[in-house]
Amino acid sequence: MTSQTPLSKREQDVLDLLLAGKSNKLIAHALGITERTVEFHLKNIYAKHQVNSRMELVLHLRQSTVAAEGESIENSGTSSLWSWAKSTFKEAVFRIGKEIEMNTPTQTPLNEAEPVNFQNAIRICFVKYADFTGRASRPEFWWFALFILLSASAFTYLSETAGSIYSIATLLPFLAVGARRLRDSGNSPWWLFGLLIPVAGIILLGFFWAMQPAKTLANDSLPA
Repeated sequence: MTSQTPLSKREQDVLDLLLAGKSNKLIAHALGITERTVEFHLKNIYAKHQVNSRMELVLHLRQSTVAAEGESIENSGTSSLWSWAKSTFKEAVFRIGKEIEMNTPTQTPLNEAEPVNFQNAIRICFVKYADFTGRASRPEFWWFALFILLSASAFTYLSETAGSIYSIATLLPFLAVGARRLRDSGNSPWWLFGLLIPVAGIILLGFFWAMQPAKTLANDSLPA
């Protein structure tokens, strides 16, 4: 394993905010620095981790975490299959994210976590890979659900095994964004267990996921 130059405190602060799904503009605002300074720190972080983009950095850190957690089962019979699944998943994400502009979003929405387009939704959901806290807007959830559906269909078309492994690999981020969307609509994330109920469960959850944000609903209920 190659030695890695440690990050400075400021670089670590920038990295923590990046992993929380913040844009360059939001990172600069949170740390009280300029966007140009944020870009300077990001270049140093990329160099120290030997990556070239945000997407590659996030995947690199996720892969390192999974590898560390999986050392105890390294000798199991599923290690080679898991390695293949990781590499396949990483390749799929890179193909989708190759054309994505990973710097500052074109505009800052009222809800700083709300994506403004398909690409930002994918980026945020993979950055918050296993984050069941906070909220997710309707665009964030439905764009990501569409991405999962299309990419899983493509993998299944190539190979049923590849489709199954890809679906398993993307199950956790889908459940995470589903829980955040439920909370945003004013419902309990525990409703995710409705997925265990055939047909009726997914219909009920679809209704909850399509609801307006809880704050908006509260405002709408006020008398004119």
